[in-house]
Amino acid sequence: MIKAVLLDFDGTLVDDSDAKKRAQFAVAKFLTERYGVRLHKTADLIAQIDEEMDERQIYSRDERWRELFKRLGLLYDEEIGASLTDMYFSEYARASRLFKDTLVLLHFLKRRVKLGIVTDTDGVPGLKRERLRRSGVPLELFDVIVVAGEDTGSTKPSATPFSFALAKLGLGPWQAVYVGDKAYADVPGAREAGMYTVIVYRGKRSEPRSPDQRPDLMVGTLAQLQFAIKWPEGRL
Repeated sequence: MIKAVLLDFDGTLVDDSDAKKRAQFAVAKFLTERYGVRLHKTADLIAQIDEEMDERQIYSRDERWRELFKRLGLLYDEEIGASLTDMYFSEYARASRLFKDTLVLLHFLKRRVKLGIVTDTDGVPGLKRERLRRSGVPLELFDVIVVAGEDTGSTKPSATPFSFALAKLGLGPWQAVYVGDKAYADVPGAREAGMYTVIVYRGKRSEPRSPDQRPDLMVGTLAQLQFAIKWPEGRL
């Protein structure tokens, strides 16, 4: 019987699609004004590097800025890099919004199971927890929150963050579900830990790139999750 649901944060509980673009554009605009680089080309390059680094599980913004400066043919400055990180995440947080079905699902689940968040670090210690606090997600509903790469030595898709969260809850993996939005990051580790895996694709459904990225269930929205799984009638 399912006794816990662990969820990803960005892209699962909060809609960060516009936030990411706005944050990337803010950085590109700053670099255009300071170095004279082309605005839209730089914004596209930032987006490309972010996608590449996400798939390689490299979350350090400093490393991403170094790569960006290298491709732009600019000399990297650590102070500028730190300013870019602040700028990026300030804009990211301002533009992130809860999905319309987030609160309904969380309150539905809270009456039935334990809740947790397993999310990756932003690459700056403490920053992800600050974004969580500012997100509008009611953190008081959660029994455990794990920032992988800070609370654990490894990030997703390692199984370690999931096993760590389950240990905090005192549950076995067969008693828990993990819900995320990116198959390459959210499925392999949860599956290796022994959990049931769910991907919320929100109109962007795509085939897994490898067998270990194939979830047990795919749903279009969080709201559909209420009806896709047989839940306990009350909190266990």
